[in-house]
Formats: sequence, C-alpha cells, structure tokens
Amino acid sequence: MGSTIDLRIRSPKVSFFTNLGLFIVKLFVALLTNSATVFVESLRSIGDILNSGLAFFGNSIAFSDEDKYSFGKKMYLYTFGFSASTLALGFIAAIGFFEGFNALLNPRVIRNEGIGIIFIVIAMAVDVSIALLAVRELRDYLDLAGYSHPLLKSIVIENVFDVIGEGTAIISLYLSSYERYVDGVSSIFLSVVLTIYMVKLAKENIDVLVYRTAPPDIIARTIKIALSNPSVRDVNSIKTLTIEPNKYAIFMEIELDPNLNLDDIDQTISDIKRDIERYIKNVGYVVIEPRRPDKSMDTHKKLLGDLAKRNKKFVKSL
Repeated sequence: MGSTIDLRIRSPKVSFFTNLGLFIVKLFVALLTNSATVFVESLRSIGDILNSGLAFFGNSIAFSDEDKYSFGKKMYLYTFGFSASTLALGFIAAIGFFEGFNALLNPRVIRNEGIGIIFIVIAMAVDVSIALLAVRELRDYLDLAGYSHPLLKSIVIENVFDVIGEGTAIISLYLSSYERYVDGVSSIFLSVVLTIYMVKLAKENIDVLVYRTAPPDIIARTIKIALSNPSVRDVNSIKTLTIEPNKYAIFMEIELDPNLNLDDIDQTISDIKRDIERYIKNVGYVVIEPRRPDKSMDTHKKLLGDLAKRNKKFVKSL
C-alpha cells in the first residue's frame, strides 16, 4: 500500500519558495518595462505559488499519520490539486484576459526591454532546473509506488507552462519595440495557455475524487478468479472503488456450496482473496460476503455481459 512508501520529495518545497521569489522578480520586471505580457506572466506566478504551495502542504498531509483514515489519505493529493487549479482558473486567468485585452485596445510604450529580457531568461533557467528535479522525483515515485504522483505531475506541467510563458514574454519584449500591439496579443495568448493548463489539471484531479470504479477488465478478472474456485456456485454482485491512484477496493457477494462447513467457508474466502491479490496487483482491499445458493446460478453471466458492454465504451473513451 501507499502508506509504506518512503520517498523524500523536495520539488514541491523548492518550487513553492522559488515561485515566491520569481513572482517578485516578474512583478518588478513588469513595472520596469511597462509590459502587459510580463504582468500577466507575474499573475501566472501567483497561480504557480498556489499550485506548488498546495503541492507542498498537500503532500505533507497525504503522507502523515493515517490512523483515522481506513484507506489512507492519498486523496488529499487530488483534493489539493483540484483546489489549486480551480482557484487559479477562476481568479488569475480572468485578470490575465482583462489585462491582455486592455493592452490590445490601449497599446503601451515598452521600456527597458534589454534588462527585462535578462531577468526573464534567469527566471526561465530556474524553472527548467525545478522541472528537471520534479521529473526525476516523479520517475522515482512511479518506480516505487506504481503510479504517478499527481502533485509532482502538476509541478512538472506547471514549469513546462512557465517556460512557455517566459519564452513568450521574452519574444514579446523584443518585438514590442517594433510593434506595440504584440504586447496585448502575447498577454491574451498567455491567458489562454493558463486556462488550458488549469482546466487539464482540474479534470485529472476530479476524475479520481469522484471515486471512479475499477476498469471493466479488472472487475471481470476478479469475477473469473472467484468462479475458478470449485466451491463457488455464482457471483451475485461486485462493487469497486478507487482508494488511491491505480489501487482499488473490491466488495463481492458470492454463492457457495451449501454443503460446506464454517471452516471450509473461511478457507474458500481466504483462497479467493489470496488469488485475487496475487493475480491482480491493482487490488488493495477485498471484502467477500458468502451466501447460500438461490435458484438462479447465472448472475455472474449478466455481470460479465454488462462489463463487456462497459469495456467497449471504456476502450472508445481512451
């Protein structure tokens, strides 16, 4: 389980404190150059501070003591990630669009372009360094846990968009001395980039927060493993939920041979759990409720038929 993971993750903390400094630098450059593009880029840094700050504190909470949480607190990663994306999307992007259209309708005179470009190049180099650190830690976490850390992923994406934004700001500062409308167009472009970035993060996080069921192929394999036990007559129902990324809990009701005694029933349930956990690595918890057989012995066929239909839709949605 994820609670046994021991990996020192530094990039959220480094990114958070670095973004505080970069915000001040970009705001200074925006005032120095009078550039709307750089101002929007400094606003985007507020979104970066929110994202990396929530990543830093969310990661600390998610891997702290779990006594009160049966399935652990990994969902905090997604809760904090969703909060960061919606806050930035609702506030920062709106201001960015307003500033961009204002600069387009009322072109500004750009000053001190050379000094501004130097500062933004330094900021870009810092963001590239943080992105490389986050990528390395993301790979280490993936190797150890078996799934991608959502907040590390958001930091990587954040810094990729930072580099795009800073590159746009550099080009805008250079070209604005020839054409003043470039500043307004670049500002709007950066706001569009920010919106795409935040919508993508919000969607990824909310998909996990709504406790989606396990993929149809995992559910079908679970049913077939249960039916492979000679003491199982039928599978009446099966429910699944996501307890952390790529990890599922399974609740299943099965019908057993009525001639089994209590010891045989316990042994059968134990064997089924062992086989499920052995052959399906994504399963973290298995709860099996035994029942006496009823008149119908084909409930599992209906379940598998429904899963086959779901699987076609699932494959098409990929």
